[in-house]
Amino acid sequence: MKRKAVILFLLRILKIGLGILNLSLAAKFFGVSIDRDVWILAFNTIVILDAALWGPINETFRAKFIFIKEHEGEEKALAKTKSLLLFTTIVSILVVCFVMCFPNLLAKIIAPSFGGEELQQLLRMIVFVAPCLIINQTVQIGISILNAYGSFYIPEISSTITVVLNLILILLLAPIIGIYSLLASYYAGIIILVVLILIQIKKLKINLLSDFTKIQFKDFYPFVLFALPFFFPYFLGQLNAILEKTISSSLGIGVVSIIDYSRKFTDVLLSVISSVLTTILVPALSLQFMKKEPKKFLTEFQQIFQIGLLAITFIISILTCCPEAFVKILYAKGNIEEHILIQIGQMVRLYSLTALSIFLYTIFGMALLSSGNGKKYAFWGIMAQLITMMLNILLAQKVGIYIFPISLFISHLIIGCIMMNMFPYKNKAFLRTTAKYIGVLIFTIGLMYWIGRFQFFGLSAFYTILFNTAIITVLLTLQIFIFSLNERLALTHIFKKIRGNR
Repeated sequence: MKRKAVILFLLRILKIGLGILNLSLAAKFFGVSIDRDVWILAFNTIVILDAALWGPINETFRAKFIFIKEHEGEEKALAKTKSLLLFTTIVSILVVCFVMCFPNLLAKIIAPSFGGEELQQLLRMIVFVAPCLIINQTVQIGISILNAYGSFYIPEISSTITVVLNLILILLLAPIIGIYSLLASYYAGIIILVVLILIQIKKLKINLLSDFTKIQFKDFYPFVLFALPFFFPYFLGQLNAILEKTISSSLGIGVVSIIDYSRKFTDVLLSVISSVLTTILVPALSLQFMKKEPKKFLTEFQQIFQIGLLAITFIISILTCCPEAFVKILYAKGNIEEHILIQIGQMVRLYSLTALSIFLYTIFGMALLSSGNGKKYAFWGIMAQLITMMLNILLAQKVGIYIFPISLFISHLIIGCIMMNMFPYKNKAFLRTTAKYIGVLIFTIGLMYWIGRFQFFGLSAFYTILFNTAIITVLLTLQIFIFSLNERLALTHIFKKIRGNR
């Protein structure tokens, strides 16, 4: 499983590079402006609505599909999946129709301070973006099915192709239709992704696209019932996201864009890690739990957990020591003023710390979900959202824009540690190994933060990133061997191969 995780991680890293280039183009063409704010508010609102409706089902689908497949057989699992697909499509169409008829209801919630032309722009964008809810849900179910059948790479390669298409269309269309180039590129990309996923499903001979006339509509119930405990925390999570947009839009024009530019670094990187967890870890752990194999469950978990901690160490270290260099490369070419670039850099550093707390929260939540403790995961998910909302409401006016990464870090770190204590199969060896990795993380991040305070070499932004990347790589490699971490065997094998090729 470790090999699959690494390959999937590398594929996601490639997509990250393309995604960051996409973000750089957005900064170049649209900067910090009302157009950019409108796009973020409208698009993110539909994404939030999608997550509130289907997020719990999408997150738990893989585990439940495997449970049904093991207990009732493949044919029954696929029949129930078809019913779920029909149900989600019908509900999504109804929701989209409602949003397109009454966009002002959403607009008043996410941007209560907007009026006049600003409000009209937002209303138009909400109407144009709304249909993506239907297509996106089809994509999520399709990818989940492929993952459940062991197909991990094709969905990633397909989505990477769509990101490349997005970049090309933005370059071609932005000078002509402005902000709507983001909309056109998104629709073109996601439609092609649907086609590629359907082709792969047919290629694997998964009987998902036939016999829809024999569907029992009520067959979707098991997926909904299994996900039911998660609907409230997901609802709170989306409410929290809307609250963040409402508070940030009230802090001034451009604040929504500043937050979006700042957290994109961490969000994109975290999406890589979380997708590996849901794509590979949940099906693997669910299978070991069903087979009553606690040792294999622990082994599978520990492999991904340790790789994840090292990846998080690298992410936080590089974004902590030189966030200004990343900001300069990606955003300085646009029409963003210098003082805003400095603020974005400060926010990037704060958001990087949330990578650790969100990783701990997510991976131990996945372990609880895969071991039949979904209700506990759901309850503590509610607590995380409530803490975040409370801190944002109470401190936004005093702390300002910086409260958003701070509240995210505090809430998820507290709940992540609580869920870590609930891990079902931990032992002393696991705890000792975890302590080593946490120690490496704290030492590396602390040292790189100190080094980052003395960046007096006069290097360009690109060479600053390269220099710090080299330091972090050497530090992590040395510590892997000094503390005898599990990855030393893989590194030793690589070094021997390099010597043999000389």
